[in-house]
Amino acid sequence: MKRGHYVVIGGVALFVIGIAVTVIWALPIAEQIRRETVFLQREQLDAGESGAVSLDVTDTSKPLSIFVSSTNTTVPLTILVTSPQGKTLLDSNFTENTVMSAEPTVAGAYSLRVTNQGQSTTIIDAIFGRFPGIGENNQVNFETFGGVFEGVGIIIAGVMVIIAGIVVVIVDRKKRTPSL
Repeated sequence: MKRGHYVVIGGVALFVIGIAVTVIWALPIAEQIRRETVFLQREQLDAGESGAVSLDVTDTSKPLSIFVSSTNTTVPLTILVTSPQGKTLLDSNFTENTVMSAEPTVAGAYSLRVTNQGQSTTIIDAIFGRFPGIGENNQVNFETFGGVFEGVGIIIAGVMVIIAGIVVVIVDRKKRTPSL
């Protein structure tokens, strides 16, 4: 085997290692999202209608995040988050896509209600719950995703090494080909 082939094999090895690192770090993050979040997807809200979801919370030390996007950003919407005791934790009006948070006070079922306060229909997507790497005031802690970033970096390095190996193979082949 020529040196270019070794470089290509090394690049493929880096690529595979990068995929493995990414998957190993991403699976626990995905599992936490699956376990600690609920979604309203493509929920059509006519004027005055509401969409609601609830989430069981056992750990009150972390904030609940709310992400809401609407296909019609001129329609006024209201977010209402209530605790298991019926206490209002968040009551907010908005028209643009929004990100908010609420502090849970006791364990139990928290509910999110999004209401269309406008006169026209809109379609919303809402995510309610705990997200890995999201702290107070919805600040992102990138350390949570460090392994995923490292894996992606290794994948990119692997692709670059594969390309370099292919170039070396082509250059070496041209050097061996006798010219007429």
